This record gives sequence, structure tokens and C-alpha cells, in this order.
Amino acid sequence: MGHSLDYRFDGDSIHLSGDLVFDAHPQWRRMLRQLPAPAPNTRVRLDMGRIGRLDAAGLGLLLITHDSLKAQGASLTLVGAKGQVRRVLDVSGFTAMVEIEG
Repeated sequence: MGHSLDYRFDGDSIHLSGDLVFDAHPQWRRMLRQLPAPAPNTRVRLDMGRIGRLDAAGLGLLLITHDSLKAQGASLTLVGAKGQVRRVLDVSGFTAMVEIEG
């Protein structure tokens, strides 16, 4: 309710802003449909520096993305996660699965 997630593609990077929470599911699915198919061994970088909140549903969306990229021979790297977002990634154990920079 009232939560917004925006994204912008830039080569192999996706710049995110807003909240990665349950209500962001429609925007996230739209983003995944628009994501160009990555070449094998490509690292797709999600710039999380402008994400204000991350909840369990948002972690689920990240996991779906990780699994989808892995099935295509690519990988996911999260960049710039800070504050509450970084704490959720650390506490959830997500950092053991996905490379995180910054």
C-alpha cells in the first residue's frame, strides 16, 4: 500500500529505488520480464543503494531472481545495500548465497 519500486537498466546493471517489499511484487515481475537475457557467465548487478526497506517477500523476489539467473548460466551480485536492507540480508543468510559488494 503506497510502496513503490522503480528500476532502470544500464548494461548488466539494474538500478533500484524504493522499497523491496510484498507490494513491489507486480513491479518486480514486470522488471524480470523486461530484463534482457544475460549471456552465459554474466554477473547481473542489482544496485540496492536506493532501496529503503526489504522484507521477507522482497528476499523471496531476490531468491527467484537468483535462481532464474543461475538457470541461465548467469549470476546475481547485490551492490550498495546499507542500513536495514543490509541487516536483513545478513541476518537471513542471503549473503552466503549471493555475492554482495559494498
